Amino acid sequence: MQQALSSLQHRLVPAEEIFFAWLIRVFAAATLVGSAWIDDAPPLEIAAMIIAMYVAVRVATQFGNLAAAAPVESRPLRIIFAVGAIVLLGLAFLVVATLVERLALSVAG
Repeated sequence: MQQALSSLQHRLVPAEEIFFAWLIRVFAAATLVGSAWIDDAPPLEIAAMIIAMYVAVRVATQFGNLAAAAPVESRPLRIIFAVGAIVLLGLAFLVVATLVERLALSVAG
């Protein structure tokens, strides 16, 4: 049991590195978007959306890397793992953007 657990942890390291590297970028983009939503400056919103779209496209291009780094051998499970990681990154974006917007509105309001 201990051997299987350490083997799984060892195989999970590459996927964690990819996921957490992109998580920081997603947080930064979400903070920019959340901040832009509270200001009524269209150029700021446009710039924040361009950055968010760039990060979204780059995260989507990591699908193959996430699938290859999955700690399982089965192809369907690798695909499920990669889709799950991308969905988690998308949800993290929404949570951070909403949090920043609501915090700013509560301070400003």
